[in-house]
Amino acid sequence: MGTLIFGVVLLAIGLVVRASGKTLGSSGSKVAGTIVSLVSVGLIALGAVTLISSSVKVIDAGTVGVQHAFGTVSPAPLLPGVRFVPPWSEVERYSTREEQFPPAQGDAEIMAALSSEQMGMQVDAAVRWQIDPMQAPKIFTEIGAEEQIRAVVLNAIRNGVRDGMSQFSINQIAQRSKIADVMKAEVDSALVTTPRAGGEPFRIAAITAFFLRNLQPPEQVVNAINGKIAQEQQIETERHRVEVARLQSEQQRLLNQTLTPEALMKQYLEVLHDMRTSNNLVVLVPTEGGAPLLDLNALRRNVRP
Repeated sequence: MGTLIFGVVLLAIGLVVRASGKTLGSSGSKVAGTIVSLVSVGLIALGAVTLISSSVKVIDAGTVGVQHAFGTVSPAPLLPGVRFVPPWSEVERYSTREEQFPPAQGDAEIMAALSSEQMGMQVDAAVRWQIDPMQAPKIFTEIGAEEQIRAVVLNAIRNGVRDGMSQFSINQIAQRSKIADVMKAEVDSALVTTPRAGGEPFRIAAITAFFLRNLQPPEQVVNAINGKIAQEQQIETERHRVEVARLQSEQQRLLNQTLTPEALMKQYLEVLHDMRTSNNLVVLVPTEGGAPLLDLNALRRNVRP
């Protein structure tokens, strides 16, 4: 609007100066009249250029413009490129690139949330989001500038994280992917609003990615979980020791069942059967404890004449 006023002022001054130049020329001062006329032409040309420039708007890549004037907002967004608008119109620009929370150089925001048992949780989440260029006129009418959009998105993230966490118990905190999906859905639904004047609901922004970076339960719960894990490991170790002892006992029982006199005699006879082709002289000496073998060849070598 300032450029438009400046251009109009230049045109008005140029016309006044031109009229003054004509007056001077008609009164006999032709040289002065000519100079004033040239100055007026320059002022008129400058005013015209200023008015034309106020009608040309360049929308950069990754942005979208919203044309508005005198309380009226154009329903058609201005997409990237060179756009011509009435010189009295203003253009509000929005970024259509992905934004992230927390900002790249910002610190992580630890959000407090309650589980389904009303246990306090500490949640660290990161979100990527962006606006739909075609919804820019409605966003401008209902929300405002980019700062207001970021505030709305931040509130939606906080609300979605708390509502999502309230659907899970402490015992389910290991289901991180499922919890993240529920939180993302809650945040996404919180970014849909209905115009105050009525009409179809529209989306302020869309969540393109949701990262559940950390989920910290209360300290007493962490201690209880660690104690339970240690107890389970101890029980598993004791169960393994009992199983090993049982297997050893079973092996001993089977060994006692198989080493009967009949079984030993069978093995003894099998050995005799295998030794029948041996070159050694084998003598059977029956005793009360069985029938030991006597190797006479070995005995002869050991006895010196």
